[in-house]
Amino acid sequence: MRRVLLIAYYFPPMGLSGVQRMAKFARYLPDYGWEPIVLTVHPGGYFAYDETLLAEVEAAGVTIHRTFSLDPTRLFRGRRPVPMPDESVRRRWSWLNGWLFIPDNKIGWLPPAVRSGLRLMRIRSIDTIFASAPPATALLVGALLHRWSGRPLVLDYRDDWLENPRQVYPTRWHRRLHARLERWTLRHAACVTTINSYLQEAIARRIPPGGPPVHVIPHGFDPADFEAVAPEPRTDNRLRLLYSGVFYDAQQPDDFLRALARWLAEHPETRAHVEAVFVGLVPPHTPALIKQLGLQDVVTLRGYLPHREAIAALKAADVLWLTVGEQPGAAGISTSKLFEYIGTCKPILALIPEGVGRQVLAEYGAAYLAPPHDVAAIAQTLQRLYEDWKAGQLPIGNALVVARYDRRRLAGQLAAFLEATLQTTCESA
Repeated sequence: MRRVLLIAYYFPPMGLSGVQRMAKFARYLPDYGWEPIVLTVHPGGYFAYDETLLAEVEAAGVTIHRTFSLDPTRLFRGRRPVPMPDESVRRRWSWLNGWLFIPDNKIGWLPPAVRSGLRLMRIRSIDTIFASAPPATALLVGALLHRWSGRPLVLDYRDDWLENPRQVYPTRWHRRLHARLERWTLRHAACVTTINSYLQEAIARRIPPGGPPVHVIPHGFDPADFEAVAPEPRTDNRLRLLYSGVFYDAQQPDDFLRALARWLAEHPETRAHVEAVFVGLVPPHTPALIKQLGLQDVVTLRGYLPHREAIAALKAADVLWLTVGEQPGAAGISTSKLFEYIGTCKPILALIPEGVGRQVLAEYGAAYLAPPHDVAAIAQTLQRLYEDWKAGQLPIGNALVVARYDRRRLAGQLAAFLEATLQTTCESA
């Protein structure tokens, strides 16, 4: 087998959706002739942990090397998990990080990661390097390892670096420095992968002629997760709307909850036949808002669940919903939960603006769409969805579209890019 060094700061036992792309690549690359060797951190403070995700990767025989990291998460090592901050606190923290850390507050991982990576390159005969961001520090680690080893480098953008709407630039000088760092990093890459066409075009515009090609490998879902888990048992016959994941930045549950309250007030006969379930982490203010809107009998907050239990909850729900708030760059957000939802073939209530997410849902077919902050429009969409459920006419997702996002298939795409990159490098040597 050829060997690829997978550089990922976020990796199990850290939980949430951000770790799954690299964890699933690590699990399925051996099926295509590539042995993954993971370079990651010893977890510090984080919002959620999932030992079942780690057990899955370890059961596949994946080699994982962990290093120390001198970053702010070390301050919270004694708190597992760390509570999700209020949005105002998160914004202040992001602003402070923007001032103090470039490219991000994980820069303290760079020295130990590079040292460990160089050692791995010497003793394990690594053929190719694959670094995934965020954090952008991981891309810098990959570029330095390429520079000092000569091994070809593939950079993976799960979010944009320079144009990320969540990236804070306190001054123009900070933004220029980020731009220079990204250009330097891209010069070392043989290939770039990202999650959708919007980011593909944005990154390609910043690459000079003759630079690395940019390919799309979307987020996906793992059919094995769904095959191995039965739906959680249900004793009721209510329309269950389920949200799985976290809320942050412009992605908030407030307008959905207000629309739900408005719809129930306009159609009180539906109240006994509907429930909204949240699996994951909600903002600190959400319980008070639920009480203020009088939704305690309709809304259930279940907290963070291990991935297998979250899958069982998805399979038991009638409709899955998600939101992408209006903000600069929102058109390029294709949240990873969308593709896990697609794996269920269930109808999706999507409160999202125009962009790549809506394009995917249009192809999927089984979608109810509404603007993310239009309470009246969301309430109307809930009524239409309820009527379809009552009539037994909830749609089912397009099976051909669902198959595109199979994690095993996507690992095959990555393996093909790694092979092509290696061959090109050998021919030019």
